[in-house]
Amino acid sequence: MEGSGKADRGRTGRSTKIFASFTAVATLIAMAYLNPALGESFTIHMVYHMILIGVLAPSLLAADFFLWWLPPGTLRKRTLYRTLRRGLYAISYPVTAFILSTAVLWFWHIPIPYDVTLTDMPVHILEHVTLLIAFIAYWAPLVPGSRLHLPVIRTNEGKALYLLAGAMQGMILGAIITFQDQIVYLYPSTAHLPGVTLLGDQEMGGAAMWFIGAIIYAVAAILSFRSTDPDIHRDVPPARGAIGGQEE
Repeated sequence: MEGSGKADRGRTGRSTKIFASFTAVATLIAMAYLNPALGESFTIHMVYHMILIGVLAPSLLAADFFLWWLPPGTLRKRTLYRTLRRGLYAISYPVTAFILSTAVLWFWHIPIPYDVTLTDMPVHILEHVTLLIAFIAYWAPLVPGSRLHLPVIRTNEGKALYLLAGAMQGMILGAIITFQDQIVYLYPSTAHLPGVTLLGDQEMGGAAMWFIGAIIYAVAAILSFRSTDPDIHRDVPPARGAIGGQEE
C-alpha cells in the first residue's frame, strides 16, 4: 500500500509539472503578444507585469524550469541545475523573498525608474528580469515538491500570513496608482487605450493590479493550502534538522 501511495504521488507530481510547463509556455506566448503594446498603454503594461510575476514566475518554479523530465541523478550533475539551486536558495527564505519582491516591485513603479524603462530598452529588459527573479523567489516557499529543494513554508497559518503580506503590498501599490489625481508616468499623449484618457488609463492600470492580483493570490491560497507536506514528490528526503528545505 505504501509503495502504491508513493507511485500515485509520483504520478500526481509529474502531472503537476507537465501542467505547469504548458502554463509557462502559454504565458510566454501571451506575453509575446502583449509586448508590442507595452509602450502604448499603462493598463496593458500593468497586465503584463501581473502575468509576469503572478503566472509565469510560479509556473516556471512548479515546472522546475522545464528540467523535471531529467532523472534525479542526471539532474544533479547539470550545471544549470546547480546554478539555479544555489542562486535561488540564497534568496528564497520567506522573509528574504518577501522583502526582495516588495522592494523590486515598488522600485520599478516609482515614476522616475519606470519612465526610464519606457525609453531605454536595456533598462526595460532589466526591469522584467529582476521582477521575474524576485517573484520566483517569492513563490518558492509556497511550492512544495520542487526538485530544487528550496526552503518552504510548512504550515497553513504561515502560508496564509505570507500570502496576505504579498497581496497587501501589491494592493497598496495599486491603490496609490489608481487614486492619483494627476498623470505620474510620462507616456506619450497618444499612449492610452482607445476612448480613455491618459489619466483614465493610469487609473485602470492601478485597478488591474488590484483585480488580477486578487485572483492570483486567491488561486495561490487554494493551491498552497491543498498541499501541507512540502516533502511530497521530492527526489530525496530533507536532511535531518533542516527547517523548510534541504541542505546541500
